[in-house]
Amino acid sequence: MNAFQAGCDAIMTVRRILILTPLLLTVILLQSYFWVPAHEQQTRGNPGRLTEFINGSIGDATSLLNPVLSSDTASSEIESMVFEGLIDRSEDLRFRGRPASSWRISEEAYFYVNPAVAVAGLDPSNPRQTAGFLRDALERKAVAHSEFTDIPCHVREISVIPAKVFKVYRTVKISGESEKETEIEITVSAPARIKMVLDQVDQDLFDRLDAVLGGDYFKGFHAEDYLHTVPGLTGERLAGLAAGLLPAVEHNPVIEFSLRPGVKFHDGHIVDAYDVRFTYEAIMDPASLSPRPADYEPVKAVEVVDPQTVRVVYKRLYSPAGGTWAMGILPAHLLNAGALKKEAVLLGEEPGCLFDA
Repeated sequence: MNAFQAGCDAIMTVRRILILTPLLLTVILLQSYFWVPAHEQQTRGNPGRLTEFINGSIGDATSLLNPVLSSDTASSEIESMVFEGLIDRSEDLRFRGRPASSWRISEEAYFYVNPAVAVAGLDPSNPRQTAGFLRDALERKAVAHSEFTDIPCHVREISVIPAKVFKVYRTVKISGESEKETEIEITVSAPARIKMVLDQVDQDLFDRLDAVLGGDYFKGFHAEDYLHTVPGLTGERLAGLAAGLLPAVEHNPVIEFSLRPGVKFHDGHIVDAYDVRFTYEAIMDPASLSPRPADYEPVKAVEVVDPQTVRVVYKRLYSPAGGTWAMGILPAHLLNAGALKKEAVLLGEEPGCLFDA
């Protein structure tokens, strides 16, 4: 009987615990909901608590906080508070200007005149006739092709780049008993080229031009016919070199950034287009060992139009182009070769021991 009673008491004790524990937790949560400590109580022992921003990270930042050189998340979070890119993204993930007040996207497209393909009775050796024919087609004066009707709203200018002869040198492997790398001389007799300036990027431009010039115009351009190499190359090796030196068609998208006047670095120096170009050159400099060259390899040139305008020209169509310019811009006046040498001297170091951008 005593054992039975003891068992009943233990069961009742467990039931009371199971009932009272949730009630106790509910009371604690209710009091924490209705009672909020005053500001004075929150800052007790730390008066600056309400004006401090504390951010945690899963890893340690590197000692070198340079957006061109670092690749870890912890360093990037800190760098984003110090360095700012030309643009970033808003809450709805659209690009918005930061140091850049605005930007304009256009395109420069090129193709070589192909004298091997006759177009509508034109003199194939006269590139100005080809350019004039395209102007007429754009104005719908000479040719009416339905595939071409939406081109006039894009093309702003058509011009001719004269033919030229130039020499380049490349290192290739020469077949033989043992293939070894040899420097060869290449004489390029480039034919005239047509340049088209567009108000926007048109990835289908050359497909549309096929309707006017003919489907074989671009496919029938054999760049290797315009190359002479010493020692002589033939076949796939010559064709491979020719495709890189004389591409039949070329898309060159252009982004022109206008910088916001009066934006300054932390030391008060004005952010200008030279800083943007310096940042790009620092990334692409092999000596910097930056992990980011792949993002900027499609860039053909970064040109300073004036201190408040920078023009970025791409080698080809590149869809992530805009986002790459969220990269933090470096202050050229503090990190260029001259400034780093001065800093090395002040630190008592050899001028060549610091990163020479």
